[in-house]
Amino acid sequence: MRFHISAGAIGALLLATPGLGAQAPAGETVPAPVVPGRLSNAGAYRAAARVDSVYVERVNHQAFVEGADFASYLVARLGVRPVPDNLAIDVGVDTAAVTLSSQVQQLPPAVKAALGPALMFLSDESVIAADIALVHSQPGMVRFHLRSLLLNGGALPEALLAPLMAQVGARYPALTSTGRDLLVAIPEDGTMRLEQGGVRVAIRGKPAPSKVRS
Repeated sequence: MRFHISAGAIGALLLATPGLGAQAPAGETVPAPVVPGRLSNAGAYRAAARVDSVYVERVNHQAFVEGADFASYLVARLGVRPVPDNLAIDVGVDTAAVTLSSQVQQLPPAVKAALGPALMFLSDESVIAADIALVHSQPGMVRFHLRSLLLNGGALPEALLAPLMAQVGARYPALTSTGRDLLVAIPEDGTMRLEQGGVRVAIRGKPAPSKVRS
């Protein structure tokens, strides 16, 4: 797949940590899911097909990818294949952020190990969530930035979060040294934005005329 993930991904950020989603015609809004989605192997394939149709095959001008499918796709690009369908990590997307959340008792062992001290005083029913923003750094590049880890709705203090994430960054070279940023390369004329319920990928140029799908 030529849509290049050049940093360790949403799965690693929750280590921050690591349908065909409806495609709407131009100008049509895709409704948000009633409940957050979950990571899945099928979702990774659905998302890859939609992203490829815009960024690689260029037969579509734009595509909407449901949030959980897009997160699954990024996790798959990290090398987690197949994406386990039993990961109890909920994915929510709105125009401001991607949120990955789970109860402590449902976190994968690798995530628990990475968060170690941060979970020491939490019950198994406590909820931990990663709050991730999409930042447009430059043409041909977007950045997923971990703004905070929320424990039962309260942000983990920076004094604890910064060194924790630096350790994650040291283990995942694809992430920046802070462990809080994932760089994603897209076409020079490509765009990516968060919408209610998912991610919109698009190109500013015209799709290939000879391959336009009806």
